[in-house]
Parts: sequence; structure tokens; C-alpha cells
Amino acid sequence: MAQLQADEMLYIPNRRRLTHDRLDAGNGQQVLHLFYGEVELIFDEPDIAPLGEKLLQVEQFQASDAMAWSDGAPHSWDKIRDLLEALIEQRVLRRVSDAPTGRTAVSFPERLGEVPAGREPLTFSARDNRCPVLTEQAFGRAFELSNLEVVVPVYRVAHPALDGDGRQVGENNVAPRTLFLDLPTVRKQCHYAGSRYQSELPMNVTAMKAMARQWPDLLSLTEQFRKAFLARMPPRTPGVLTAGELHMMVVCTLASVGYVLVRGTHPVPNGELDSGLAAMFRLIDGVRLVTNDLVRDAPEQPVTAQTIVDHAERHAVFHGPHGVCAGPPALINEYLQVLTGSAPAPIEAQPDIAARLGDLDAAIDYGLLGQRVESVVRFLGATQGLLHERLRAAFAGHLPRTALQECVEAPIDVAHYPLLRDDFPLAETYQREIKLSRWLFARIGEAFPGTPQGTSLDELAKLDPAEQATSQRRLAELFAHGLPGDKVVAELIRGELAGVAASAFALERRCLRVVEREQAMLNQRLRRPDHPLTGTDLAVFTRPRNGPPLAETLARGLGVSVTSDSASTVLGYGESSLTLKD
Repeated sequence: MAQLQADEMLYIPNRRRLTHDRLDAGNGQQVLHLFYGEVELIFDEPDIAPLGEKLLQVEQFQASDAMAWSDGAPHSWDKIRDLLEALIEQRVLRRVSDAPTGRTAVSFPERLGEVPAGREPLTFSARDNRCPVLTEQAFGRAFELSNLEVVVPVYRVAHPALDGDGRQVGENNVAPRTLFLDLPTVRKQCHYAGSRYQSELPMNVTAMKAMARQWPDLLSLTEQFRKAFLARMPPRTPGVLTAGELHMMVVCTLASVGYVLVRGTHPVPNGELDSGLAAMFRLIDGVRLVTNDLVRDAPEQPVTAQTIVDHAERHAVFHGPHGVCAGPPALINEYLQVLTGSAPAPIEAQPDIAARLGDLDAAIDYGLLGQRVESVVRFLGATQGLLHERLRAAFAGHLPRTALQECVEAPIDVAHYPLLRDDFPLAETYQREIKLSRWLFARIGEAFPGTPQGTSLDELAKLDPAEQATSQRRLAELFAHGLPGDKVVAELIRGELAGVAASAFALERRCLRVVEREQAMLNQRLRRPDHPLTGTDLAVFTRPRNGPPLAETLARGLGVSVTSDSASTVLGYGESSLTLKD
């Protein structure tokens, strides 16, 4: 980039994309934050704060003018040039001389181009026995419908389903992608003020028009579900919703749409899903993206409609991988007011939410128990991640290097594990996931008084010290004498490896028992049969989010096979085997 000259004219392209807020810096001082798309500018230094205030006011300006944007002595040109050039690099500012000479009409194709021609419309359903085939194609491992929620979170179960209008519930964001149909969709550039203004990604006009036709009904269905959910799980503080409480309600709303498809009796056929339920799902799915962040920061923090909008603007939540939110700001605000109970719905829709779902109580329980299942599996994955970090520390600097060490020290990042959250250092990411899983498991357990569901996750995962010592001794013996000479683990590493393995496998067995119990209760509510689970089943969910399970590390690094279920873990090498039990 050519060096900026003092007499050059600058402007803010797509100026309606620029938003701002004044946030507490932690010392009671309000600091100006400017948001431009995914760029956040923080003016926390007193000498440059006036520059941020001025950017909110001007349309275009001469670069040298910014030297005078100060509450004291003028800024030096060198300082201002560096600041302005940084904003040009971030595309917040542009040279007038580089501005396009005319507005070019932006058009988008009707299809994303991701799907081979002739893909059959399929979804997870209790009407057929396709779930094992569909999960095998999507995840590389077959799951019976009775264990679908172990690999597909309840808030995504309805994604691939077709509603009565012939649209997929998840629209362009259908997951898993093996079930995405890429239907013809009208897409246009967004002209709503805020972070999505004239984004390079389009908004889905087809979905927006469909929801606009049903708007009063959708507000009413949202209100009806909220009242039913809060009757089942009252807020701890009357009249105040916390991030965690709103998140649980949002996920249960999404899960209720999947419930009608996968329940064991009278499941709704694909293509006949009530269009009101489908639209209700699409509306609230974006809210889940916000609550999913908020609940990880502080599940007990109070939230309002404005909290949700502000977070979405600041953190680019209005932007997805295939487009931006299509809702007009006024309707988004009206919807969030109804969702949070700050305003009533304009009508009482009929058929009501209970009639459309068939069994509203069972649908809510499906969402609650599904979240419990997910919290246990996430707890396991994150704890295994911390144990892997223990191994990495033990192997640091060890020589001579071995195949096992190469496996242990392989990178764990988004490039290799695409669903890993990377907004914090790895160990902190795992710790935050464990903390949230504990909170969700316990809070939802309050909805099931008098049942084992009330037990804490830590209590359920508590390991017996005597059993651990025995398992560690037997594993150390395997790693010292049960393997060929070139695979024997060095003595300096052996104890730590045996300790990590003993903990990881015992925890896995306990989590399998808890997940099977939660799935059994879930299946009872849906009137579906039960099927047992294995450690490999849980790894399908945890691996892309947390890194390799220990069984994989031992298989690749030592050639040791590991099979586990809720009762035992069997390690094998050749004709030898070691069985661990509680």
C-alpha cells in the first residue's frame, strides 16, 4: 500500500455498517467501541478517543484534518498517518481516489453449488430405519435412532427436514452437509444498517418472505412455547432471564421441532412438517448462536432483547458461512421482545403450540434431556483434552522421539479439528467447556426432582482412588512388558501415561453409563427402544471438538487397540489383552 499523504481524501465505505457502543472498561470509565463488520476498534487511550468520536460524525475528510481531532495539542502527522493507514488496511477507511466510479449491481446464484444433482430429500425420522445409513454417511459411524442425540445435538435434529412449503428447516445452514439439498433460493445483498450492511454474503429473501407471511402467528407460537417452558423451568429470579435460562429455552424450542420427527409414535413424515414450527425454528436458531456465547461467559448474567442485539452486532453473529441474517431490524427487535417476555404477541395463534407438537411436555423434556446428554459428552471430551495436555507436558523434550510422542505432540487446532473453539488458549477452552457442562447438567437436573437426574456431573464422574491405583499399575505393566521392544514406553514417561490412561478410560466408562441412562429416559419420553453405546460412539462427537481421544493416540502411537463400553475397557496387542473394570 502506498504511503498515505496528508492531502488525500478518505471516507468510510458502506458507512451504515459502522455501529458503536460505550462499554465499561472495568474501572467505571466508559470507553468508545466502534464496530465495522468483524472489526472492533477500541478507543481506550484518552488522546485518541476524540478521533473515534469524530469518525462517528464525518462522511469523508482530508487525512491531515485528523491531526486536529484531539482534546489537547494536535497529533503529529506521523502518528495520525499510522492510525489511518491501519484503518485503511482493515478496510474501515478507503481513499476517495480508490472509490469505485459507479455502483455495480450485485447478484447471487439461486444455488450454492455444493450438492450433486438428484440428491434425495432425507432426514432423521422414526418412520424408517435410515438413521444408521445417514449417520454412517455423515460421520463415518452408524447410529441407531435411539442414540441420534449423542452425535447430532437436539437443536440440529430438524435441520434436514422438509416443511410443508418444500423448504429445509435449516435452509442454507443444514447440518450434516450430506443431507443438504441446495434448493433454489432468492438471495440479495443486505441493505439494513449495521454489521451486515452490504456484506459480501447475501441474505435469504426466500426464507424472509415466508416468515413475513406468518409473522403474527410466529410471535404467538414463540410466546406460547416460552410460557410453557418457564412453567416447567421457572427462572430463579422472577421476571429476570439469565443467559443460561434463555439458552436452555432456545435449545428446547429448536429441539421441539425435531421431536415431532423422531418420536417413536406418530412421527411427522418428511415434507409434512408444520410450516409454523419450521419458521419458529429458523427465527430462534440465530438467537442460539448468541446465547451459546453468552452462556460460556457467565450463565447467570441477566439478558434482555438489547443484550442479544448488541452481542450479535459486536461479534458478527448476523454473519453465517453462507449468508447474513435477513430480518429487518424492527422485526428482530419485536421478536426478541416477545421471546424474552418484554412484550406480548399480537394474536393467539391456532392451532396452538401444544396441538402442533402433539405432546408439549414430552417435547420440552426431549430438549432438556438432549442438552444433558450433550453436556456429559462435552464434559468427557474436554476432560480428555486436559489429560492429553498432561501427556504433552510429560513428553516435552523427551529423547529419543517415538511414534507415540509424535502423536501426542501433533497440533490440536481448528485446521485439524474443525469444531474446536479457538477464542481462548487450548487448556482454558477445555476448562470453560467443563465449567459450562457442569452448570447445564446441574441446572437442568432441577427439572427432574426425585430422579437420578439431580446428581451432579462431578459426583457421577468421581473416580475411586483404589481402583485407579490398580488400573495404573496394570497399565504400566502393559506399557513396560506387554509390548514389543520397539514399542515399550520409556520409564520416565510410563507412569504418567499409565495414570492418564487409567483416568481417561475410567471417566469414559462412567460417562457412558450416564449417557446411556439419560438416553434411556429420553427414549422413554419418545417411546423409542434403547441401544448400548461405546467409547467410539462418543468419540464421533468429541474428536472434532476436542482433539484425539486417548484410544486413537494409543492405536496410532503404540499399535494398541482399545474397545470400551459402560462396563469395561479392553486394551489389546496381538493376542494379548488387558481388561479394566470399575
